[in-house]
Amino acid sequence: MRRTLPQAPRRITRIAASGPAYDRFFGMFQTISEGVGVSLTRRLRPLAFVAAAAALFSGLTAPSATAADAPTMTRLTLSGDQFRMTDTSYVAATNNLYNNHLTDHADLTEVLTTEQTTNSAGAADPWLNLRSMRACAGAETKALPPVDRAVSWCWSSAHGDDDTGRWWPQGMSSTGTADGGDGAIQGKRALAVAWHYKTYARDAAADRTGCRTNNLLKLSLIDRDTGKYRHVLLVEPTSTSSTASNFTFVTGHGGGIVWYANYLYVTDTAGGIRVFDINKLAKVDTYGSGVGTYGISGGRSSACGYPYVLPQVHYYKQASPPPSGGCSADAVEGVPDPDSLCYSWLSLDKTGGAPFKLVTGEWFGEASGGRVVRYQLNPTSSATYPGLLNLSGGKTVVQDAYAATRYRGLQGGTTWTDAQGVLHFDFHKGCGTKPAVFSHTWAGDTRPPTACTSNDLSTGNWAVGTPQALSYWPKLGTEPVEELWGLTEHICPSNALKSSYPEDFTAVDPAKGDGDACLGYDSDTSLSLRTVFAVGFDDPAVQNLH
Repeated sequence: MRRTLPQAPRRITRIAASGPAYDRFFGMFQTISEGVGVSLTRRLRPLAFVAAAAALFSGLTAPSATAADAPTMTRLTLSGDQFRMTDTSYVAATNNLYNNHLTDHADLTEVLTTEQTTNSAGAADPWLNLRSMRACAGAETKALPPVDRAVSWCWSSAHGDDDTGRWWPQGMSSTGTADGGDGAIQGKRALAVAWHYKTYARDAAADRTGCRTNNLLKLSLIDRDTGKYRHVLLVEPTSTSSTASNFTFVTGHGGGIVWYANYLYVTDTAGGIRVFDINKLAKVDTYGSGVGTYGISGGRSSACGYPYVLPQVHYYKQASPPPSGGCSADAVEGVPDPDSLCYSWLSLDKTGGAPFKLVTGEWFGEASGGRVVRYQLNPTSSATYPGLLNLSGGKTVVQDAYAATRYRGLQGGTTWTDAQGVLHFDFHKGCGTKPAVFSHTWAGDTRPPTACTSNDLSTGNWAVGTPQALSYWPKLGTEPVEELWGLTEHICPSNALKSSYPEDFTAVDPAKGDGDACLGYDSDTSLSLRTVFAVGFDDPAVQNLH
């Protein structure tokens, strides 16, 4: 068995700043400590924001090398419209819905501060209340990064968000990423987490329809200052017409999201990237724990019981979707399709000079060669499509693309350009529920990568559970904080889940489970390995590990 993190002492560590807002925020966290190390209370150096021309990137790939020491990241030469997407606009349709059918408009403050104690019929309904993130405790802490200092949240146990087998947290972003000023949008400092719904193999057909459809997507909006959060349903108009009068739910894996200005970008694995407008938040007419309808019927709107909806305004689609099974754990015969992408995760890159870049990457489980592609984003001040992807000839503009030739299972990542003009990549490697590897690499790097099978937490292993996303938060107000945020997704299932749904929740095979956080887990209750955490960007246990 691998070494696990000790139970955290109950004291508070603050990251590189002070003041009432910090005290409120970090007062909600649990400090994780492993011996004497570098505290995050010191001022952390900024992420390198430098001006570097795109032409610099062409010189980052190492010279030809043998297969044994080939570069970890290789820049790709794209041809024609490879990896470019076409925009389908839902703006007119969403505007009509918002102005004429979803007229109870909302904003972040309402969503994150207003308690809903009763349903739309006036009956008491605790399911609708604001929920609270909580301190992680006991065995849950082994899902956290083994850095000298870390801060973390776990999901509400009162509402079962922490250990449900039905909903799975995936992509994450924040207003800290979205905003270029004080880290707030609409006056709120918040995180956003996408979840997808999971149907079980033994579910009856009736349990695979409507609001129980597999891969139904919702969004959790979390107030950074209070830890309160609320689920919101992601929806799309039923047509692109300016007279659209109805909406439906959105499905997908939700593996990656980016918050930029008022837009939330959400991956649609085989299709492309969806965009939702936070300025179009609206409250529906019918809501409550017993509501299983959606859309508008008889002049009244509903959203699978949730009181709020977030409508889609754009859908960027790739021309050549992957073949059937092309985004599965082993790609197509172990090789990614050359003409299509699997949009598994997203991040935002504001470094290296204009333009900003929307970064997407692929996950293939055991297949290697996943690509990382950076699309150009228009600034929020742009005269055309402000805050949206740049278009040329009606298609998105690719800044550059790379292949992760010696990495497997990339679950999330970030890119940035340093002061020397070198493009850097940080990845979460997905290793099931094993300790996942946080990797730091760059184009031209020839060091061998660390392995997912290592049980030595000092070699770069990060959180278990498994890590799903990375998101950078530069500052709060005028104070730099230089935080790297992440989240984990898994649970160790209860005996009831394993016996009732053996196809979905299998016991860990001791012969194959060395290092698995759930190895030997035998309990009548499920164990949550789901965390939302932040570490200092340049903590020595974060950077320069490979």
